[in-house]
Amino acid sequence: MRRNLFKSILAVFCLFILSHAVFAETLALWNGHSLEHLQPELQKFHEQTGHQVVQQHFRADLFRDRVMSSVLLPDLYFIPSDQLSNQQEYRLDTWPAAIAIKHGLRNDGKIDGQWFGIPINMGNQLVLYYRKDKTKVATAIESIPDGRLAWPAEQAFWFFTFLTAHGGWPLANNGFTLNTPAMVNALNEYKRALKRFPAAHCELMCNEQDFIRGDVDYLIDGDWAYQMLHDVLGNKLGVALLPTIAGRPMKPLSSSYVLAIRQNISASKRKAAEELVNYLLSSGTQQRLYERSKLFPSVVKVGNSMEAKMSDDMRVLHQQLQNSLAMPNDRNMLIVWLVMGKALKLFLDDEYTAQEAAEAMQRMAEEGQGQ
Repeated sequence: MRRNLFKSILAVFCLFILSHAVFAETLALWNGHSLEHLQPELQKFHEQTGHQVVQQHFRADLFRDRVMSSVLLPDLYFIPSDQLSNQQEYRLDTWPAAIAIKHGLRNDGKIDGQWFGIPINMGNQLVLYYRKDKTKVATAIESIPDGRLAWPAEQAFWFFTFLTAHGGWPLANNGFTLNTPAMVNALNEYKRALKRFPAAHCELMCNEQDFIRGDVDYLIDGDWAYQMLHDVLGNKLGVALLPTIAGRPMKPLSSSYVLAIRQNISASKRKAAEELVNYLLSSGTQQRLYERSKLFPSVVKVGNSMEAKMSDDMRVLHQQLQNSLAMPNDRNMLIVWLVMGKALKLFLDDEYTAQEAAEAMQRMAEEGQGQ
């Protein structure tokens, strides 16, 4: 009797191992965030299903160039949602809408009503950091002493908060709205701010080091910098909402990190990829990803249930996320970043007036759209 029971248990165990060996897939994933973010969960997923996910990391700003220069593309991408506008170059397929509906996701992964990316984490918004040991929170940019605030001034992503404070937005009706009074006012306001805060002419890494050393008391940086700054400064670090400009709120852009899938992969690989998505969106995995990365859950009900347990800093980051504007996945947004960056540099170098910079942005954008 015992021998038969042992044989039965052994047979079931062998069947389990064999099924994992026969049906397990290896998925290639290109990661535009960080390997450490996902790796522990991918290992757990492998242990539970037998499927193996092999990651390669590429810097987000070089990601598109890497894809365009590659003959062999991965099965999956983990990328910021705004890169979904490259769906043709990345050869992306759509995910079943049922996955998003089941988990209650924000619409960051949709283009023209179809899910080209499944949001895994939300964030990527700018906030105001300050040194608690040297100053106090500032709610208005005018209240910050001259020379004590830093940000990378030539980066259009940071300038965008000045544009939104003036009610501007770069896209409308499949076209561009760059040559507007809001843009001109934002550019002039930006240059006035830079005269007060010359440290902003530094690059981001330089800004962060100035802040850590105490050369400046305030820093506009992304939520992605929180863990590094906290590790260095500890309780000296303060986190606040972006300050107002003349009473108008600065609203940053935010996005999600999404999992995207390539066209024409095998049916078994696609099934494994959908298993991976459902695993990453499970309540336990979403909570662990948040604890590891401090990026907020894309499953809204999970994020809401965790809010009461968040630290004061995390609650502020979450509040800024809620007061952000979703990054457009529109392909035209890629053109906006390109032309805005070019014209902004020429404006800061005094080669353009604000009006000329706005006109140049509009002209270059329309030319780029026609190519």
